[in-house]
Amino acid sequence: MPKYTYQSAPGLRIRTTNYPGTAQEFAQALAEDCRADHGVEPDVRVWLGEGPVTDPPAATAH
Repeated sequence: MPKYTYQSAPGLRIRTTNYPGTAQEFAQALAEDCRADHGVEPDVRVWLGEGPVTDPPAATAH
């Protein structure tokens, strides 16, 4: 299962987790959950692995 580093919206903590789908599928799922869980508009960024978040994201979703 791939490991991703992600941030659901600006100001939220950057986290790492495993997800069975692609980076884009994961970003879309996070965007849907962000509104309900955090009450903020999502601006999801997903990076592959545990690499540095200074690289461009592998996927994004709003």
